[in-house]
Amino acid sequence: MKRKALTHARVPIVKFTDPLTGISCDICINNILAVVNTKLLYDYAQIDVRLQQLAFMVKHWAKSRKINETYQGTLSSYAYVLMCIHFLQQRRPPILPCLQEMEATYQVVIGEIECAYYDQVDKLKNHGARNKETLGQLLSAFFHYWAFRHDYANSVISVRTGGLLSKNEKDWTRRIGNERHLICIEDPFEISHDLGRVVDKHSIRVLKEEFHRAAEIMQDDPDPSVTLFMPYVPR
Repeated sequence: MKRKALTHARVPIVKFTDPLTGISCDICINNILAVVNTKLLYDYAQIDVRLQQLAFMVKHWAKSRKINETYQGTLSSYAYVLMCIHFLQQRRPPILPCLQEMEATYQVVIGEIECAYYDQVDKLKNHGARNKETLGQLLSAFFHYWAFRHDYANSVISVRTGGLLSKNEKDWTRRIGNERHLICIEDPFEISHDLGRVVDKHSIRVLKEEFHRAAEIMQDDPDPSVTLFMPYVPR
């Protein structure tokens, strides 16, 4: 079994690949906040099936193009799912609500972090019904947003607020140590944590190139399914 211990990561993990299924796995210990984060993502996914579908496609794309490893300066799967949730919150009409802006029905305190949001998502099943966009349309629009519309210099995406914040109000305008803020994704509970902090000058260029490539394929290729997920081959 292939194993790799990332002992110096912000949250130390052991990465391995299951020999029977080929599924990549991460193991960490005593990370209670991650359990609450997972519950939040799960609850969002119960509201509209298009989140599950979009997140699966985006994560598969990121893995195929080798831009889903934080220790290599790109983004985590968790970050990509938050990007998908935020994107669906921003559609008009919106497909997803902002659960943390609603009256809290779930509350827990982990250390000094208070986690609270509306989790009675069975009552929100029809929230996005007025939006008739298909998965293909959403995937194309997702890549177009990150290729051409997102303001990397000034904006922070925030699932917590269901909108955009400015880097100035987060004080994410300068590099501190190894933390850069070239693409800013606010953690919904640990709000001082920028999930894009690991992205450096090289990897932000790679990410932008991949978003541009994907957007152009979705716009111009009549059958993008093969080209979009074509494995990345170093030049």
